Amino acid sequence: MDTMIQQKKIGSEKMQSMLFWLCWAAYFSTYLGRLNYSACLTEIIRAEGFEKGAAGFIGTAFFFSYGVGQLFSGILGDKKKPYQMIFAGVLGSGICNGIMGLSGTVWQMAVVWCVNGLFQSLIWSPIIKLFSDWIPTGSQKKFCVNINSSVPIGTFAAYGLTALIVWKFHWRTVFFFSSLCLAAISLIWFIGSRKIRRDLEENGILEDQVLVSQNKKQADVSMWELVLVSGMIFFCFGLMFQGVLKDGVTTWIPTYIREEYHMESVISIISTTVIPIFNLSGVYLAAIANRKIFKSETATSASFFVLCAGALILLRLYNGGSVVAVLVLFGLATTAMMAVNTMLVSMVPIYFAPYGKSSTASGILNSSAYAGGAISAYGIGVLSERVGWDATIFIWFIIALLGAVACTAGKARWKRFLQNGI
Repeated sequence: MDTMIQQKKIGSEKMQSMLFWLCWAAYFSTYLGRLNYSACLTEIIRAEGFEKGAAGFIGTAFFFSYGVGQLFSGILGDKKKPYQMIFAGVLGSGICNGIMGLSGTVWQMAVVWCVNGLFQSLIWSPIIKLFSDWIPTGSQKKFCVNINSSVPIGTFAAYGLTALIVWKFHWRTVFFFSSLCLAAISLIWFIGSRKIRRDLEENGILEDQVLVSQNKKQADVSMWELVLVSGMIFFCFGLMFQGVLKDGVTTWIPTYIREEYHMESVISIISTTVIPIFNLSGVYLAAIANRKIFKSETATSASFFVLCAGALILLRLYNGGSVVAVLVLFGLATTAMMAVNTMLVSMVPIYFAPYGKSSTASGILNSSAYAGGAISAYGIGVLSERVGWDATIFIWFIIALLGAVACTAGKARWKRFLQNGI
């Protein structure tokens, strides 16, 4: 027999909205403080004379530390105070961005960007934890879908502002500007989260939540058991492939445009800003496709991997064509990967809230995505130097198909888990 407990949730729609926008701003700011390096990459290579492999290593340092940090952040988010973790993450990232602007060598930049990854890893999983703890159950999925809009908008802002600053000033100024933005948002978060906590304590509503099922405490179930029984292990592999195709590819698009179409660094960066406009639609296309067509996060993700594969093979066959068509195909491929991210990183963890593991699940899944990003940030640079961009794009196509296979393989277990639990 199920046992119910009561948990306080934010009752006021105004306070719920305030929490959402604070979380949105916090996660948006992380893209200003991480993708600024990706956006600057082609200019840094030109201005500093770095080899592509060495410049890619700096991005890999971030993805690696961010991915590892996500594992610990997810666990901490279920045990500690998530709002404090978010504050520390945003402020710490701001400090790292300031130091990055003062760094001169590859190794200095790699160390600073590695630490930046650790600070930024303190943000996403605690946001999911706050949604599962403080937002009424009926609104949680909506919040988890909508928060993903911060990713393409943050990407657009990072590339757009970088292009403007590099055009008018120097690439180092980009990091100083990002540092100020992150510091300001950390202050806003500190003030706003205190107000929400006071309202929760004074005016929160009680909501029943199942914590015990079949005479076994769900909170006592190990995360490893949940990973195996739910099929999450397949999602982890799928997200590794997604990380290669979303973060890794996004990192190198400006360099690809500059090398293949012989554009100036600023122009190649500006041209790339069109891609996040496509990506924003991926957030809502995923939610609509899942709700109206597939009714399964795994099936939805697999279908978008296939869509990505189609865009990439067209990109490979369209070699040497219009730069506009190339950007549209890149936009389609990365939009499909944004849809996968929405399903697997944002929506799946909420199903683990009754087990007290929503933050841990989010950390594991997000870590998997950034493991793929870490490999590709360095690997794509080396691969493109050794075998050229045509072969590199064909490898991306194969990776997209592998992602579809991984998601399909986990479909049956996920369906049983949703129906029967542990």
